[in-house]
Amino acid sequence: MKSLIRICFLICITTNVVLAKELPKNALQGSLIIGQNSHIDEILMNGKPLKLSKDGDFVFAIGRDYKETISITSIKSGEILDIHQIKIIPQDYEIQRIDGLPEQMVTPLDDEIIKRIISENNIIKEKKLLSLDETFFKNEFIQPTSGVISGVFGSQRILNGKAKSPHRGLDIAADEGTPIYACNDGIVIHAENDLYYTGGTIILDHGHGVKSIYAHMSEVKVNVDDKVTKNDVIGSVGSTGRSTGPHLHWGVMVFNEYVDPALLIK
Repeated sequence: MKSLIRICFLICITTNVVLAKELPKNALQGSLIIGQNSHIDEILMNGKPLKLSKDGDFVFAIGRDYKETISITSIKSGEILDIHQIKIIPQDYEIQRIDGLPEQMVTPLDDEIIKRIISENNIIKEKKLLSLDETFFKNEFIQPTSGVISGVFGSQRILNGKAKSPHRGLDIAADEGTPIYACNDGIVIHAENDLYYTGGTIILDHGHGVKSIYAHMSEVKVNVDDKVTKNDVIGSVGSTGRSTGPHLHWGVMVFNEYVDPALLIK
């Protein structure tokens, strides 16, 4: 089912959460799973603790290639209350070939460019590890711009005949200058006009490690530490960085684990 999996262990009075008494028995690869249980003080995913808000909110990602059954353990005062297992449903991923890119954008050879890429990647890695206390991720996500879906999550890209990492988001083709909106409430933790691969780039933090990234923008209209509200204009569609035409690359992650944005929107 291509929608955000929202789980409440207990009945919650909120319009933003689909009420359910039990965790799902099955979940697609690339899913973002949000839970809430105000009667516990610890929650484990496969034995590792998840961040738990004062209201019992938690969130975790199921990666693109994750296959094993997930165990979720609920704990109160050191006592195990429940162990729930989630079986993983595999997705079918597309193979996408893109030719005609400048070779320096596929396999950079220049020492200065390589140093630049390493420096930019290190900054992004640090941003991914942030874990703010906000719980904006509980709200419904929206598609951040209108247009044609030109690239899907998980697809294997072959650039100029060379296999690259699987696609980590959703590409939305649109005219240059088309407004880009915040997909959810968040805090701006990264805003750059010219990264080597992603060009104009913004990262919003939605709390507990959940972040959204917007790339190839022609214009960045926010600054680091700005608080934005869902539907706020944060930039414009462009073709900056490694891009063959105007589009928005939209990604969503929990720390280093990317999820399928198509599963977040109705």
